[in-house]
Amino acid sequence: MIDVSSFSAYHGAFWADHAPTSEHFVRRINLEYTERWSAPVAKPEVPIRVALVAELAFSRSCAEIDNVPREEIEALAYRETIRRLLPLTEDPVSLTLPVSPIEKEQVSELESSMRSFFNSRRSAILTRPVFQGCGYIDSSEGDIVSGSCLFEVKAVDRPFRSVDVRQLITYCALNHSSLQYTLNAMGLFNPRRGIYFEAPIDDVSREISGQSAQELFDSIVYAISSGDISR
Repeated sequence: MIDVSSFSAYHGAFWADHAPTSEHFVRRINLEYTERWSAPVAKPEVPIRVALVAELAFSRSCAEIDNVPREEIEALAYRETIRRLLPLTEDPVSLTLPVSPIEKEQVSELESSMRSFFNSRRSAILTRPVFQGCGYIDSSEGDIVSGSCLFEVKAVDRPFRSVDVRQLITYCALNHSSLQYTLNAMGLFNPRRGIYFEAPIDDVSREISGQSAQELFDSIVYAISSGDISR
């Protein structure tokens, strides 16, 4: 069993067959379709600390959206951050060092950008939606559902990538199988660069595969259920 991010990143042969124009579409997203939301935010020099700052900001934002008592947010956000990052690093010591004043300022700026972005949408928000597994893919945790739009939050210092779109598409395919949530659109939000992209799911599917969302989802569900997947 693997999670959604692994399936999106490591099964290039499958995606080349079923979403052959993903790279072209993502280039257009970065050149034409992104919108500015906020000013860019600086990042730490050490990669694991970049991830720590991003996860702390996201976890704090989720806790606030979920109405966690203010006095509990800091401890909860730190626990969630360590939970998500510890399995991904070979340097746990650097991950658990105290947060510096500069890092705290960066966390605050990222959190402010996320809070203002999702509050501005004036839609019901679900944090960390869990999508039921299907076949080869285990249950996986997404980032944010705002109204009927599934957002992936990428607080990184890079343009959006095709793997980001494939990750959203795979979440939506799992949802197509389980019928857990009502999803009509998908989006990418990068609070570090201060940009976002949003589009109807069917439009994205046609752009990357030439198929309707239902056709693409059926292909994904069949492949992960039958085990007919190549890297």
